[in-house]
Amino acid sequence: MTDEQKQQTRDRIGLRILTLRKMREWSQDELARRAGLQRTHISRIEQGKYAVTLETIQAIAEALDMTVDIIDPKLRDLAPLKSL
Repeated sequence: MTDEQKQQTRDRIGLRILTLRKMREWSQDELARRAGLQRTHISRIEQGKYAVTLETIQAIAEALDMTVDIIDPKLRDLAPLKSL
């Protein structure tokens, strides 16, 4: 995977998390609290500045009461897993 592809993945995931958070009308603080993360971490993820680990995606998905494939369809095979 090229650096450009990696950035596109970070941007896609970040935008999806931002969209899902705003659909809930949650602040970054609220999502961070529910996911057990720092607000700055959520901010950097949404901006595409962080490569997100599967554990972080799982925590965010659970906070949103969704499965990981909602955040990234490429994780569809992991969707039935409610927790790691």
